[in-house]
Amino acid sequence: MSFQQAERLKDVQQSKTRIMFNKCAQLRAAGEKVIALTLGEPDFDTPEYVKESCKRALDEGLTKYADNVGIVPLREAICQKLREENGLEYSPEEIGVTSGVAQGMFAAIVSFLNPGDEILVPDPVYLTYNEIPKVAGAVVKNYRLLEENNFQVDIEEIKSLITEKTKMIVIVSPSNPTGGILSEKNLEDISRIAIENDLLVLSDEIYERLTYSESNRCVSIASFPNMKERTIILNGLSKSMAMTGWRIGYMAAPAELIEPMNRLAFYMTAGATSFAQYAAVDAFRGGSKYVEEMRLEFKRRRDYLAAEVNKLKHFSCAVPEGAFYVFMNIKKTGMTSQEFCEFALEKTRLAVIPGDAFGSCGEGFVRMSYAASMEVLSEAVECLKILDNCFDNK
Repeated sequence: MSFQQAERLKDVQQSKTRIMFNKCAQLRAAGEKVIALTLGEPDFDTPEYVKESCKRALDEGLTKYADNVGIVPLREAICQKLREENGLEYSPEEIGVTSGVAQGMFAAIVSFLNPGDEILVPDPVYLTYNEIPKVAGAVVKNYRLLEENNFQVDIEEIKSLITEKTKMIVIVSPSNPTGGILSEKNLEDISRIAIENDLLVLSDEIYERLTYSESNRCVSIASFPNMKERTIILNGLSKSMAMTGWRIGYMAAPAELIEPMNRLAFYMTAGATSFAQYAAVDAFRGGSKYVEEMRLEFKRRRDYLAAEVNKLKHFSCAVPEGAFYVFMNIKKTGMTSQEFCEFALEKTRLAVIPGDAFGSCGEGFVRMSYAASMEVLSEAVECLKILDNCFDNK
C-alpha cells in the first residue's frame, strides 16, 4: 500500500539549519569535535528565578489545562511589557499566548491568507516565512534586503510588487539572518504603503530586546499612526530570556484579528504548557536585569566576531545591529554558500549555515550565530583564518 503526502506539502522544504544541526550531532556521536555557530539559541541558562517559579507551579499542582489563549496573569504581564517597553496599549483580550513564535507565524498566515492571495516576504529571512504560505496556498513575493543597502527595505521595490491580490507584508526587525534593524524612516514608509493598499502587517519582533545600535533603535511598526489596527505582533521569551525550550510566545493584535488566530491556534496545540506559563509571568515581570546582562555580553561577542571577520582577506561582514548573527560575505571565495559550508565542516569542523537557506539573496553569505561562548567564538575565528588562507591562490 502506498500513501502520498498532501499536495499542500509537496513544495515545503526541510530546514537547512536543522540539516546542519543533525550533521553536527552525527559527527559528535562519532567522537569528533565540532565548532558549531548554527542554531539561534542563547548559550545562557534560563534565569534561576524563572526555573524556581516553574518548580513552584508544579508543586502547587498548576499542571492542568489552561485557557487556550493563555492564562490571564501572563496576558496581563505581556500587556505591561508592551506598554512600558514599546509604548503600545493592548488589553489581555488582544493577546494570544502561543507555543513559541513559530506557532504564531503559522496561525497568523493561515488565518488570513486564502489560496491565490499574495504575501510580501523579505529575502533573506528565516525560512518559515517562505514555507508556511505554501500550506495556505498563498503566493510568496520576495522583497530584497541587500548588504549594500544596509539591509533596509527598498520602498520602490515594495510598491512594484503590490497587486490587487496582495494581502499581507512580513517584516522582521531585527533580522534573522542579517542582524539588520529597519530604520524608523523605513518603517514609516512601509506603514504608509500598508495603509494605502489596505495590507495586514505581520511584525516579527522576537529579537527586539537584543539590539546594539545607539543611532538606530528598534521600534515596533504598530506604534505608527493608524497601524495598530492592521498589525500582528509576534514575540516571545525564547531569545531574550534564554527560554527556547519553554516554548512561550505571543501574538498581539486588535480583537477582530486575534480572535481567528486564537481559534486556529486551539486546534494546533490547545494551549501552551500551563506551568511554563506561570513561570513566564515572572520572567516578564522581573527579567529586565537578565535581558541587559545578556545584551551586553552579546554585544561584546558581536564586536569581537565582526572585527575578526573583517580582518580576513576573503570574508567580510556588516556589523549587525541586533539579534545574534553575523551574515558573513564569502563571495570572494568563488564558492556557493552550500559548498563553503560543506568545505568548512570538512576542513576545520566549523559548522555554519548557508545563506541560501534564507532565500536567494542569501547566496554568497553564511550565517554565524554568536550565541556561543567567547571560547567557542575564538576557536571559530581560528578556523576562519585557516579557511581564509585556503583561498590565497584562487
